[in-house]
Amino acid sequence: MSKQKLEQTLSQNISAKQIQFLNLLQIPITLLQERIQKELEENPTLEESEENEEDNVNENNMGARSSYSTKGDFNPVQIEDKKETLANYLNEQLVNLELNETDTFLINYLINSLDGYGFLSSDLHTISNDLLTQEDLDVNEEKLSFCLKTLQSLEPLGVGARNLNHCLLLQLEKKFPEEKIGFNILNNHYKYFVNKNFDFLISEYNIDEKKLKAIYKIIESLNPIPSAGFSKNPNMTVEYITSDFNVKIKNGVPVISATKLKENGVRISKYYIDLLSNTKDKNTYEFLTEKIERAKWFKEALVKRDNTLLKIVTSIVEFQKNYFISGLEKDLKPMKLSDIAQIVGVDISTISRASNSKYIETHFGTFKIKELFSEAYRKDNGEIISTKEIKTTLLELINNENKSKPFTDDELADLLGKEDYHIARRTTAKYRESLKIPVSRLRKKL
Repeated sequence: MSKQKLEQTLSQNISAKQIQFLNLLQIPITLLQERIQKELEENPTLEESEENEEDNVNENNMGARSSYSTKGDFNPVQIEDKKETLANYLNEQLVNLELNETDTFLINYLINSLDGYGFLSSDLHTISNDLLTQEDLDVNEEKLSFCLKTLQSLEPLGVGARNLNHCLLLQLEKKFPEEKIGFNILNNHYKYFVNKNFDFLISEYNIDEKKLKAIYKIIESLNPIPSAGFSKNPNMTVEYITSDFNVKIKNGVPVISATKLKENGVRISKYYIDLLSNTKDKNTYEFLTEKIERAKWFKEALVKRDNTLLKIVTSIVEFQKNYFISGLEKDLKPMKLSDIAQIVGVDISTISRASNSKYIETHFGTFKIKELFSEAYRKDNGEIISTKEIKTTLLELINNENKSKPFTDDELADLLGKEDYHIARRTTAKYRESLKIPVSRLRKKL
């Protein structure tokens, strides 16, 4: 092999190794085992090995070994409430209705046409055309309208609605048929209702504030998303969030442990190593060489992933030692991706990949590692704090505000200033939006 070709191959291999590592680095612990299994299925030279078993390949040739454990290490913190899909739930109800074969088929078709919210956003004309082109069925809109009304009569109420407004109307009509004014408000002045234009609604419908407040209370009790609580995956029975790392306080010191996933590690198959050494067939030799090299990369990438993640988390915990001990927001220091990148000696993008989808469990809660990163803010007295502390104060102000007259962003900025957080109205609005809190007029209540 020429020097130029050797250098080119070496460069390609290094690039492939880096891609392998980065792909594994960004995978959360809950998906890592799936990725390992996929590699085991695709590469016959890679096999499972017991955690404490000595690797059968010389480390200098095949790289370090990696192992994972799943027994007793899972720590689920969130579980999906419902185990069935919305489609299955609706189909179960159809069994109890006396429907002919055609109507059952058409309602099933409508069910399968629902969007992620449980709404039927496509109009009946479009669905009629789709049935003609896809199923060779000529179904008029009148027939589809009948089937749609049947679907809308099922639980959860609001399913099959065109949009949120229609969803609320369907529920209000069924659950509160006596509430005519509320129905008319939603039907005729929905935008005024959403924007909480109380004065207009009171004047338009000749009602007092007490009546309007009662209407809002009824409508706010309705379900805005019919699909809420149902599984998105028909094969998924339960959904877990598992922490990648656990931090416990022992003798006043944070101690880090990594969650492991499988009691078996991976190793290069001795059978294929021997076969490679003994084969005289060129094609077999090239095939095995490529597969064994790929297995070696994968093993190395797994080890590098573990080591890199542990270094990153160790650096973060050391950087935020007081916070992990107390659990108090005031002890959270400003920390940027570049701060940890400099400590660990890696690129900022590596820190970003590593922290984006990983969870850390502490004595005061489980959260994404990326939530620990924040910008710095210097108070008038010179003290440097995390902007997360300001956001916490902002959230407290909004939670405790007068709901009939919520604070504007200007007012919130002034109130933060009294707490020695002197930030502009625009910055206040940015922090409010990052907390997913709407503007004052949408927070207003009677």
